[in-house]
Amino acid sequence: MAWAIFHRECNWSRPLSRFSFNVKASDIPQERPHDFIDYCVGRGWATRIQSPRKEDAEAIRQKRKSMAQ
Repeated sequence: MAWAIFHRECNWSRPLSRFSFNVKASDIPQERPHDFIDYCVGRGWATRIQSPRKEDAEAIRQKRKSMAQ
């Protein structure tokens, strides 16, 4: 998994696969599969960031959960 900040909402389906991914734009870093982030970065829809430390990643996940509720 890789991390990125997404500048716009985007959807992507893996070729020849039943899996697809959706992401909403946010200033908060999000964790998604490498191939999805590569696609979005290539389109200019996201900026890849370095993976945060484990403690920081957990704090980001908790923040996203609290925002979703």
